[in-house]
Amino acid sequence: MLELETKTFEQKLPELLTMDTGKYVLIKEDKVIGVFVAIEDALIYGYEKYLDQPFFVREVLPVQEPMDFTSHYQFF
Repeated sequence: MLELETKTFEQKLPELLTMDTGKYVLIKEDKVIGVFVAIEDALIYGYEKYLDQPFFVREVLPVQEPMDFTSHYQFF
């Protein structure tokens, strides 16, 4: 899941690091949708815009830590 978004992130990371280190990038498919100061803002925007569709949010850092989170949760 989110293979295209992960690939897009890896391709865009050098560019993102020049201006957005420490911020959070939201990616949908092969497009950078936005960069946010707080992860909460990125997640809220993603949930409002994409509802129940998966999207990718990751902190822009030179060294990436593994994450075990997906936006594709169902809330009851």
